[in-house]
Amino acid sequence: MRFVMEVNFDTENMQLKPLEELRKILRDWSEKITMYPIVAGAQEDVFDSDNEEVGEWAIVED
Repeated sequence: MRFVMEVNFDTENMQLKPLEELRKILRDWSEKITMYPIVAGAQEDVFDSDNEEVGEWAIVED
């Protein structure tokens, strides 16, 4: 299995403050990971500080 996170930097927030937004995304993900089973198929969308979808994370089969 692999953990994959994809973040799109095309939104206005991601372009204006990419490091701050990416830090928020990673912090939010790390706080919520215990809510998900660590099995292939687990996934969730990720959002910037304006709640605009900017990507997703997933646990996938190799």
